[in-house]
Amino acid sequence: MILNSLFHTVDSGLLAVIPLVVYANADLQREYILIENKGKLGVYRWVNKTNGKTYVGSSVNLSRRFAEYYRKSYISDTSRNMAIHIALLKYGYYNFQLEILEYCDTSLLLVREQFYLDLLQPEYNILQTAGSSLGYLHSEESKRKMREAPNPGRFTKGQKHSEETKRKMSEARLGSNRPAGSGRPSQNVEVFDKETNLTATFDSFSAAATALDIRYEAIKNYFSKNQQKPYKGRYVFTKI
Repeated sequence: MILNSLFHTVDSGLLAVIPLVVYANADLQREYILIENKGKLGVYRWVNKTNGKTYVGSSVNLSRRFAEYYRKSYISDTSRNMAIHIALLKYGYYNFQLEILEYCDTSLLLVREQFYLDLLQPEYNILQTAGSSLGYLHSEESKRKMREAPNPGRFTKGQKHSEETKRKMSEARLGSNRPAGSGRPSQNVEVFDKETNLTATFDSFSAAATALDIRYEAIKNYFSKNQQKPYKGRYVFTKI
């Protein structure tokens, strides 16, 4: 582990920001990564040392998120089809550097992630919006529909959607490229966070669950059981 260091094994052009923590070999330092980030939340960046391409993400539970990256069955799941997952499988963890850009409070997490997305323009982030579909690869048709849909996946404070907006979001089901029979059909879902008074729209239960660091089944059960109370006293889910 390298703290507050200028030492990098990748192109110096990536030093637009100086990471708080650098794990120069994500393969050899796997154990340190999981242990040192237990119970922490913040913004991170994957750096491909062979081509300089990057991915920026955030999580309220960094250790658990990183553990998912290291689970081959998770990143090879075609229903997720994330660019960073494909790259990790193709190049191997030893060709990646993992950086903690900063640790921050929950209320600032998405704001800080968006800051780094705007600043660094990471190539593996297909969508450049914090809290969106987290880098899912989309077909050209899905991309077209996403461009036409108002602010898909973007958090907006106190935003209310018109019936026309809801219709367009419904049409823009970004998970349309997922293979049939994956067991998790695409369904746009709106999430209202009572704690921050923010509303976000996701293309599927899976995307929302990943962004919130909760189980997919938790959202599925929320609707199947017609729950009236906010999940964990905080999140209100609405199908679109």
